Amino acid sequence: MKPLLLGLFILISSGIAALVLFFLWASSGRYPVDRYAHQVTRDDYPLKTEAEEVTVVSYNIGYLSGLTNNQAVSRSRQLYDKNLATAIASLQSVNPDLVALQEVDLGSKRSFNVDQVAEISQAIESPQQAIAINWDKRYVPFPSWPPSAHFGAILSGQAILSRFPVTRHERLVLEKVPSNPFYYNALYLDRLAQVAEVAIGDRTLIVINIHLEAFDGSTRLNQTTFVRQLAEDYAKQHPVLLVGDFNSALNRDLEGEPRSIQTMLESPVFSPAIPADQFTDAAQFTYPADTPQYKLDYIFYTPQTLELLEVSVLAAAAQASDHLPLIMRLRLR
Repeated sequence: MKPLLLGLFILISSGIAALVLFFLWASSGRYPVDRYAHQVTRDDYPLKTEAEEVTVVSYNIGYLSGLTNNQAVSRSRQLYDKNLATAIASLQSVNPDLVALQEVDLGSKRSFNVDQVAEISQAIESPQQAIAINWDKRYVPFPSWPPSAHFGAILSGQAILSRFPVTRHERLVLEKVPSNPFYYNALYLDRLAQVAEVAIGDRTLIVINIHLEAFDGSTRLNQTTFVRQLAEDYAKQHPVLLVGDFNSALNRDLEGEPRSIQTMLESPVFSPAIPADQFTDAAQFTYPADTPQYKLDYIFYTPQTLELLEVSVLAAAAQASDHLPLIMRLRLR
């Protein structure tokens, strides 16, 4: 009996040790931590130094998985190639000076290890790339079933593509969901505020690119409060754009109260590019891309220092992502 129990103990202990080792390996990163915030300059495209008007796009590209984002389905390389072509064509049609991307892969198994930042920046002839990594794991076992659908190795993040010089770039990690188990947070992405200082003539435009918590309302509210304060602090000295996926909508009942986006609407410094009384207009919805029902994506700007010329949802992006992008034309005051 004792040898049997000893054998069972050794078997269980070995299994636990193997599981711990796998977890430590899977949750570790492949990318140099000192490059989690870095810039890339393409010398083949000229930098702009001045502009009468600036065209800005904010786009959660959902790693170009289209409407299959986070679903346990098999995806083909052809799907990604098609969605990349659609996303690029929509961006080329508006000739943007600044593009803020969320959920963009730089070398992930789930998207066939394509550097989507490099592909998009080359296609739109953007000489400056400011990149902030928010998900660097050797193996992500999600979706949990079937194993063939696991994301596997992930390198993903946010990016600001600019035709103007980016003189400074910073990556700020936002609060995690405190109620999540440790293993969940260890394998999950970081929510970021990505800050870029962009030189336009003799002015500095601050661009803050965000992707906030999707599931936990109190954490998302705290994150929204933080980025609002961050943006308002910058606005004391500079014109500021606060853009991205806020994961909050006035008409999405599952959020409960308060809606975190209301925090931004209470700011005395910022205005939404699309007026708040239009947030529930179908023409302004950005999610889901096939039958939009909610506005989750926003551009906020400082009206004292920036003049809004035009803003719209870029419907030409179709279903390259599960989100639709926003386009704004502005002028520095």
